[in-house]
Amino acid sequence: MKKITKYWKKLKIRTQIILVYILILILSFALTFTFVSMVNNKYTKMEVGKAGVQTVSAVQGNLSLVFENVIQLSTYIYFDDIVQGSLKKINSKNIEIEYQKNITKSLFNMILSGDYISGVYIFDRYDNCYNSYRKTPRKIDKNIRKTNWYRKMEKANGNGFFYKGSDGTIDYYQNNNYLCYVRQIVDKNNYKPLATLLITLDPNVLQGYFDQVSDDKNQFYIVDSKGEYVVEPENKQENFVKYTKNTKRMSQGFEEVKTSKGKCIAVGHNMGIQDWKIIGTFSLDEISALTPYYSTVIIIIMCLNIIFVFLCSTLLTYLIFKPIGKIEEHMKLIENGKFITMESDEYENEITNLRQVFNHMILSIKKLMNKVKEEEGIIAKGKLDIIYAQINPHFLYNTLDAVSALALMKENEKCFEITQALGNFYRNSLNSGLDYITVEDEIDSIKSYITILNMRYDNQIKVDYQIEESVKKEKILKLLLQPLVENAVHHGLNGEEGTVSIKAFSQDDEIIFIVSDDGVGMSEDRVEAILHGKNITGKSGFGLHSLIQRIRLLYEIENPVIIQSEIGNGTEIIVTVKKMKGENYTC
Repeated sequence: MKKITKYWKKLKIRTQIILVYILILILSFALTFTFVSMVNNKYTKMEVGKAGVQTVSAVQGNLSLVFENVIQLSTYIYFDDIVQGSLKKINSKNIEIEYQKNITKSLFNMILSGDYISGVYIFDRYDNCYNSYRKTPRKIDKNIRKTNWYRKMEKANGNGFFYKGSDGTIDYYQNNNYLCYVRQIVDKNNYKPLATLLITLDPNVLQGYFDQVSDDKNQFYIVDSKGEYVVEPENKQENFVKYTKNTKRMSQGFEEVKTSKGKCIAVGHNMGIQDWKIIGTFSLDEISALTPYYSTVIIIIMCLNIIFVFLCSTLLTYLIFKPIGKIEEHMKLIENGKFITMESDEYENEITNLRQVFNHMILSIKKLMNKVKEEEGIIAKGKLDIIYAQINPHFLYNTLDAVSALALMKENEKCFEITQALGNFYRNSLNSGLDYITVEDEIDSIKSYITILNMRYDNQIKVDYQIEESVKKEKILKLLLQPLVENAVHHGLNGEEGTVSIKAFSQDDEIIFIVSDDGVGMSEDRVEAILHGKNITGKSGFGLHSLIQRIRLLYEIENPVIIQSEIGNGTEIIVTVKKMKGENYTC
């Protein structure tokens, strides 16, 4: 199975689609063939069953007429005055010729009334037998009181009924599988028993009714409630009884049964006589005969569909796989570093949309690469700015000159103070090479920076610190505030006496720094120029613009700095940074 899966995955999508379609096609045809066969079988069974019910019903009607005629003829004999008078006068085993002639004449007339009667027999109280027959019996057993049919007649109080055979009472030379009708003849005045009437039916005549509607494939027979033959089928080699044992289920209906020659429909119909049922079996060979026809049709349709699959494959190749192949070629060009866009059709479809998305991806990659290059430049530039801000030779030289001057003037205490402030400033600025320090350390660095400046400017600079306690331990980018304070002192106060205010507070997941001065201020045009890096000349605006770039890169804030200024009313710079997560931050 793994080999098949591996082989399948190696196939092209076009081949997979064709194989899947063919598989679905075969499956659908198999299901269709099965469904059609089932529907055809069911329809054929229904039609054969309906036709069988009609046929069996017709045969049953014909047989019912025969049986009713036999009953009527027995009634005619029963009420015949000659028969009644003759039987009353017989009082011994010695039969008078006159009585015998009278009874035999009546019986002979009965024989002539229907060819389905083989013989008519009357047994009187003295075991005398009077008969008339169409078929000559080989033997007549007058000892009828020991037979089952006689005992059954006595239990029925002499009422008539049909019976299979006669328990050996009448023995014919050929075919003793006959039916008989038995009833008792009583005195119609006082109802005393006079004799027993036994009428035998010709089995060949009954079979003739079956032969009219049967052939080699269809068989008819009569069974009793025990499932035993009353009238056997023409095909005696097949035991149909075992296939239709449960005849109650076929009451006025039909069911499918299996015989040694195949399937057939068995139709059952009550005879209305005794507990007998007439059964007809009808072959279903027609269904099997149609199977090759359906198979041929299905195969032809399948072949046509396979041709259609290959035509569809060609069309799919032209409409889908060929354009996808071109996109694949362009992807290989991109892999080799050639970012070339594809031509798009003016029509809207999936392939065109795919090309447009592909072209958009190429342009996005180009834009992203340019942005990466730009950010790499900003990073490099920012690092240089940091180095510049950290070392700042001009600031260092001026501070050292001030230290020298204080040393010459023997201002040892001030010399010590400025030297210590310079050391603290650079210790916090350099921060062992780390890029992030706490807000508290950044403020300490600013304090050292202000201390140095006040030594140089005779304490003209006043600083107001408003640092929220909750942000002091938060880590920020080092030298974040120094460029702002430097800008406030050198450009805001412009060397004059003034106040610089430094505020820091938390807002959600951000830290807000506000550095303001009461200096000369600046115009809106200069503010815009500083924010967009258009006013960098020498050192002017360099540190502030570099700070903006570093915050954008490291904090991913598009507009981290807001400058509010008015000429003559000072300047306020607002810086927003995100709170840093974690303990150690390094570049």
